[in-house]
Amino acid sequence: MKTALIMGITGGFGGQVAQALARQGWAIRALMRDPTRLPSRFHGAEVIRGDAANIDDVRKAAEDVDLIVYGVNPPNYKWEGIVLPLINATATVAEENHLTVVFPGNVYVFDPKDGPEFDEQSPIHPVASRGQMRVEMEQRLKQASEHGARVIIIRMGDFIAADAPSTWMSHLIRKTKTGYVLNTAGPRDLTHTWAYLPDAARTTAELVAVRDKIEPFSVFHFRGYRTTFSDIADAIRQATGKKVKLGRFPWFAIQLLSPFSVMLSGLVEMRYLWTREISLSDEKLASTLQKQIVNTPLADALTESGFLV
Repeated sequence: MKTALIMGITGGFGGQVAQALARQGWAIRALMRDPTRLPSRFHGAEVIRGDAANIDDVRKAAEDVDLIVYGVNPPNYKWEGIVLPLINATATVAEENHLTVVFPGNVYVFDPKDGPEFDEQSPIHPVASRGQMRVEMEQRLKQASEHGARVIIIRMGDFIAADAPSTWMSHLIRKTKTGYVLNTAGPRDLTHTWAYLPDAARTTAELVAVRDKIEPFSVFHFRGYRTTFSDIADAIRQATGKKVKLGRFPWFAIQLLSPFSVMLSGLVEMRYLWTREISLSDEKLASTLQKQIVNTPLADALTESGFLV
């Protein structure tokens, strides 16, 4: 049986891809600092105690596996000095063992001025420090692909999912006595890109199934939803039959408090993503899988993710 090592199984991407692979018959192994935190839905998965930053722990966990799914994401935007050593440990082990690495890319690597639509050939022009860090992570994986590893990057917008701790949607939708408040982080009619993780994870598993037929370093864009806040409000009304009031995300308060919080300063740095459109083209993905990429209806995705009760 093929075995996939999941780095970050308690997170949104790692957990969802693990489920998708398990449905395809993969055995699941997880590297965790605290094995007691293994989600109950992964009962029966093999757990290796260790730290993703410790290369010896990664080596031990990667013994006899076929695939590494990299879902590690330090919380609260505390990335400086952390994310590059983390990805380096995985990349090095993948090189040593000629493994495939699946990595969740995002839109931080783009400058909205180059858009609004971006495909896999679009220029990489990060405009923020966290975007530059993401570029460096992808460059390290590209280097690994030149030294025996294979890499699949699936680039997505903001996550929609029940088990994605850092998802924006959990901070934007609020239930009230009479309906819902949808706090707008940007202009109400600005198109923003979202990815429903169960859909993206299923598509990722399909890419894994054809990994030997694609380039050693392959980047794919997952189109997901191109939707405005007005569209999201309509989806909430459709799903619940309730009134939806459009409010405002508290950017002013976050700006005031940002000097005292790494997380809040990170939100401020990346605020530009709520002022300009970045949309992803999935033509390469559809061509590779030889099918149209189908998304769950937005109203269903919001309901299944637990945002609407």
